[in-house]
Amino acid sequence: MDRVSGHTFFPRFIRRDSTVVDLGANVGTFSRLMSEKYGCVCYAVEPNPDCFARLGNMARVKPFNLAIADRDGTMSFYVAANSEASSFVRTGDDDREIQVPTSRLDVFAERQGIGAIDLLKIDIEGAEVPLLDSLPDAFLRGIGQIAIEFHDFCGLVERKEVVRLEQRLEALGFRSINFSKESHGHEDHLFVNQARCPVGFVEYATTRYVTKYLLGAVRIVGRLKRGKRKAAMLPA
Repeated sequence: MDRVSGHTFFPRFIRRDSTVVDLGANVGTFSRLMSEKYGCVCYAVEPNPDCFARLGNMARVKPFNLAIADRDGTMSFYVAANSEASSFVRTGDDDREIQVPTSRLDVFAERQGIGAIDLLKIDIEGAEVPLLDSLPDAFLRGIGQIAIEFHDFCGLVERKEVVRLEQRLEALGFRSINFSKESHGHEDHLFVNQARCPVGFVEYATTRYVTKYLLGAVRIVGRLKRGKRKAAMLPA
């Protein structure tokens, strides 16, 4: 397994000729790391103009200043002081309201000539539910992997909505793996399309019930090491 900018996926299904779509690209960290590591083309979509301004000049990264939503048109978007919290929902009194162009994902893919998406990364601050609801089954079946941050951990999405979408995707042939701790809801969730990315039951079960916790332990050790390095740098 590989984990890039907080999103876990099966790396063996990503190649140089793969297409990655990054929804909620922010300043492009995920897209940049994916393009550098795998050499693949990344479509980085970010509605916040301040973040979008930092998305240029990245090899094999195509930036788009718009929001992927459940409709084409224009919608109100709230820019927060913390850029990662900007969304279609006002979450703070100081949020700045702007109007942003929006597109459905299937329409965006058609306009860009994207035949199939190998990895779809979604981190759009609570708008993930209407986005997925808007997509036809046929389009979803064409996606290899979906690495998504559901915002049930912060109250922007209800847990029952996550369960409903999980059931829908499983019915379409996806295997579902939540890499997050229970207290973090579904912050790092992966759906793997068995038709495009075959994962055997043993590997799936091992990943879901063993690898998940090993990856968590590695992250904890990494945080402890970084904490010790910072402490060592402080003056006595």
